[in-house]
Amino acid sequence: MSEIDIKPRSRAVTDGIEATASRGMLRAVGMGDEDWDKPQIGIASSWNEITPCNLSLDRLAQGAKEGVHGGGGYPLQFGTVSVSDGISMGHEGMHFSLVSREVIADSVETVMMAERLDGSVLLAGCDKSLPGMLMAAARLDLASVFLYAGSIAPGWVKLSDGTEKQVTIIDAFEAVGACVAGTLSEADLKRVECAIAPGEGACGGMYTANTMACVAEALGMSLPGSAAPPSADRRRDYYAHRSGEAVVNLLRKGITSRDILTREAFENAITVAMVLGGSTNAVLHLLAIAREAEVELTLDDFTRIGQRTPHLADMKPFGQYVAQDFDRVGGMPVIMKALLDAGLLHGDALTVTGKTVAENLAELDPAPLDGAVVRTLDNPLHANGGLTILSGSLAPDGAVVKTAGFDLDTFEGPARVFERERAAMDALEAGRISAGDIVVIRYE
Repeated sequence: MSEIDIKPRSRAVTDGIEATASRGMLRAVGMGDEDWDKPQIGIASSWNEITPCNLSLDRLAQGAKEGVHGGGGYPLQFGTVSVSDGISMGHEGMHFSLVSREVIADSVETVMMAERLDGSVLLAGCDKSLPGMLMAAARLDLASVFLYAGSIAPGWVKLSDGTEKQVTIIDAFEAVGACVAGTLSEADLKRVECAIAPGEGACGGMYTANTMACVAEALGMSLPGSAAPPSADRRRDYYAHRSGEAVVNLLRKGITSRDILTREAFENAITVAMVLGGSTNAVLHLLAIAREAEVELTLDDFTRIGQRTPHLADMKPFGQYVAQDFDRVGGMPVIMKALLDAGLLHGDALTVTGKTVAENLAELDPAPLDGAVVRTLDNPLHANGGLTILSGSLAPDGAVVKTAGFDLDTFEGPARVFERERAAMDALEAGRISAGDIVVIRYE
């Protein structure tokens, strides 16, 4: 068996007289003669100051770099764009949200290919940046580890009637509707606005960012237990350091992203998304990541897995609890252990630790499901998964519904079809949407 080369690409810029110019450039960023034999690791970060989702990433990038150094590699940090869905929604800016996913994947690929980096630690916090990074990992098929920025803590608001409640970003959107309907004052709307985002981190319910962080852990692309800790929690620094060490370990073992992103890994990820009642965007993003990994995945797979998988997590936007509560009861390892014991996960799927899902969980020995934030398998919120694929005349190629928020198996009502989001908002503000209407927005 031939020896594994832990510098599968960077020798092009470090070895031989042909690399004189590139070595000279690398000396200017801090490398020296003692570093030429080390694998070069790209630390790709979507950090910016536009949104709280990404604020912790600059700090985490430093931790990842220290981990790479500790593991025997040399880290080189670079950035990508990122947009905030929370700020972009409701106007023309939202047309650029999904586009940003492709730009992120393309930009990571561009730097990794141009600079001949050997592996990557991929850091993301906002909705489309998570799948963008995972798509890049799948496309490049190098040693890669993903790390999430972490969730924001919930806020607390006291309304004019003395009511106090916990709030997240979804409460702002609902408060707008209540204000338009005349059931919430503008003063209370302002109070909600000022309370929903008390600090750094991604939106605090089981929305797209937290869903995709859990999906990344289920795929095996992030370290076990790393999805749930909040952004401000210093466990994130620990996971950042370990992620840097882990990518060098993957190089030593010769493990690349497509060794991890197998058909079984995607089935594990879908199972977790169903149990969590995660974002409908998980369907969109998993299909895209699978395509980059050259794994066949269709909407039928979501239907098949959803029919055998219960919905267990009582998480916002429809449930009672926030991401901080999910972390408190043990996060992803607790769910994955219960699913593995029930035969609902592929325990032999490989992960970025170099070990399988089953081996990781055996080492962690997580607690049982708490029964409240995450129900037990014999007492689910719903017998089937929290995402349902529909098809019909309005969406002949399929549509995704987050059925985690519905207790009825069927719902009948008049379909109010809008071809643009603005048209739906105009109808809502004009009072033309009635209780029992089904609002369908297409082409956005």
